[in-house]
Amino acid sequence: MTKADSAVDTGWLFTSPRPAPARCRPDFYPLTAPVEARYSDMDVNGHLNNLALESLHENIRATLNARVNPGIYDRARRAVRLVTSQNVVHFLAEAHWPATIHAGAGVARLGTTSFVVSSALFIDQTCISVCDTVLVAVDVDGRPVAIPPEARTAMAQLMVRSPA
Repeated sequence: MTKADSAVDTGWLFTSPRPAPARCRPDFYPLTAPVEARYSDMDVNGHLNNLALESLHENIRATLNARVNPGIYDRARRAVRLVTSQNVVHFLAEAHWPATIHAGAGVARLGTTSFVVSSALFIDQTCISVCDTVLVAVDVDGRPVAIPPEARTAMAQLMVRSPA
């Protein structure tokens, strides 16, 4: 490595590889919802801001979470809560306002105490962003706990679809 390549040792840095082509297909995701981009989502470059797009990933992820674990966002009655341990977003294409964005989500992996929600955003058939979020079920003290059986059963119905 030359000094021109990097000012510091970057051996400890990593990035996620580009998503598999199947991830960029709307039919990969069992849960979908349309959402209108807002004028306020634009940045100074005239396209939809990356943080605005991330909020759309968050919203479809929360919709999935509420469906598989009713009451998860009701602080008074929930038995477990979900915390994010990792969130990886790929921005694949610029998007402009006005636009109808179709958000899709599904469960990509299901472990004992954690699961991965994979989501994507589409304008027409163009995938503009994909996201993978690792969520961990924790108790009131913040310790990981097993995902409740009824939630596991519901998650199994919302697994992402294998590429054909």
